[in-house]
Amino acid sequence: MALNPKRTQRVVTYLNEKEYIDLLKSAARFDKRPGDFVRFGLLRDMYGSLGMDASLHNDNDSADEAQGE
Repeated sequence: MALNPKRTQRVVTYLNEKEYIDLLKSAARFDKRPGDFVRFGLLRDMYGSLGMDASLHNDNDSADEAQGE
């Protein structure tokens, strides 16, 4: 599965407070930002773990990079 590395489409979702806190905890367990964790889960659901590129499993822009290194 060849993916275009540039992501231009936005999906907005609304969570209640408990769901949001659980999302933050789950993302932290995988050392991912919440948005990256949601994207990873969505891709895994759509394509399955075997159909995903190996790069998607390691597609983790660290918080240091997000803050400008």
